[in-house]
Amino acid sequence: MQTSDREVNLELKKIGPEVDDTLAVVATTTGSEAFPTTEPAESPPGLKTFQRADLMVLACVTMWAFNVPLIKAIMEYMQPLETSLIRFGIAGAIFAIYVKLKEGTLKVAPRHLLMLIGASLMGIFLNQILFVYALSNTKSAEVSLLMAATPSFATLFAWLLGQEKIKLNYWLSLPLAIAGVGLIILTAPGASLGGNLLGDSLALATAASWAAYTVLIRPLLKYYSASLISAYVSLIGAAALLPFGWTQFDWSRINLMPPGIWLALVYSTLGAVVITNLLWFTGVKELGAPRTAFYAYLQPFVGVFAAALILNETIVPWQIAGGGFIVASMIIYRVRFSRRRAKAA
Repeated sequence: MQTSDREVNLELKKIGPEVDDTLAVVATTTGSEAFPTTEPAESPPGLKTFQRADLMVLACVTMWAFNVPLIKAIMEYMQPLETSLIRFGIAGAIFAIYVKLKEGTLKVAPRHLLMLIGASLMGIFLNQILFVYALSNTKSAEVSLLMAATPSFATLFAWLLGQEKIKLNYWLSLPLAIAGVGLIILTAPGASLGGNLLGDSLALATAASWAAYTVLIRPLLKYYSASLISAYVSLIGAAALLPFGWTQFDWSRINLMPPGIWLALVYSTLGAVVITNLLWFTGVKELGAPRTAFYAYLQPFVGVFAAALILNETIVPWQIAGGGFIVASMIIYRVRFSRRRAKAA
């Protein structure tokens, strides 16, 4: 089969309608467990009732939420970058096999390779370094809550790159998000400069790096499926992590891992990276971007209770309120933004 740009475009038109004005869905998750997509700003008509796809998205969000404390538990036996290297190396290989079987080819246009490499370094390499060391220095619940700031960062970056226009309501909602971040960080039990403040700063940087990745990768989704992009960024990101993760391998500790930690590693790799990717994009396709995005806002709060259940972390009401502030700020912006675009259309 020939691989001209014209033929690539024709193939991808089968995936869904191409629109000029699109809404980037940024899952409020940690550790690059989901990949961005573009869909029309409005959900498909006739979706007033609870659908099968709603269950799939809820399952996806729940799996992401439980993944964060499980990663922290895994790192009791494995080094941080060692964990990321294993997860995304295996996940990338699975994505590649899946795409080869489903789409028949893994080819991309040479002009897109540099963009894929840059996005991989931002969305996997840098994101994973920030994520695992955030978990090493602060509580899992705080990381989950602070990741709710991802859509705010994504909107700002999209504006800076000219992908999206920002009007007054974004700047009006931004103080609410900042107040939420402050509540999460400052009300943590035993907050200290060298402890949770370092970890919380890394968690915010994780959210920012993931947001930047979603904006960088957005143009590629006009040409390739999410699974194909997932295969490339996972493998390229894992290759970039290899020199650093390999030096952290500690086979003696790995041999002492109990069965529960091995199961957590399998879950974190196959479940929270591969399966959730398929569930999320099925949900976006069937429900539309806005309806799917609102489910993603549940992830930080489910993550708090998952951390309490798995790691016995203390639930701090003020921190949950802070997470609510962050989510509310983006809901305010997105609802008004979507209504404004619908009115303009």
